[in-house]
Amino acid sequence: MTTISAKIENEDKSSFESILTSIGLNVSTAINAFVKATIREKGIPFELKVVDDPFIYSEENMKYLRQGIAQIESGNGKIHELKEK
Repeated sequence: MTTISAKIENEDKSSFESILTSIGLNVSTAINAFVKATIREKGIPFELKVVDDPFIYSEENMKYLRQGIAQIESGNGKIHELKEK
């Protein structure tokens, strides 16, 4: 056995521990599960991506866009300006 040390924000640690406790795990068990899954998958066991844009280019969102474009092109849509947050 060996020890791994990592620095994380206090609030993140508290949230992480709270979630793990609610599912019956501790931090050590969760990290070991992550390590085993990474070894098994030969990579990070989940998708890593940039999510700066609130619109995620999923097939569902693309379908919604295509429908809107079709409505506008057929004269049945309404064009309006989007407000920035």
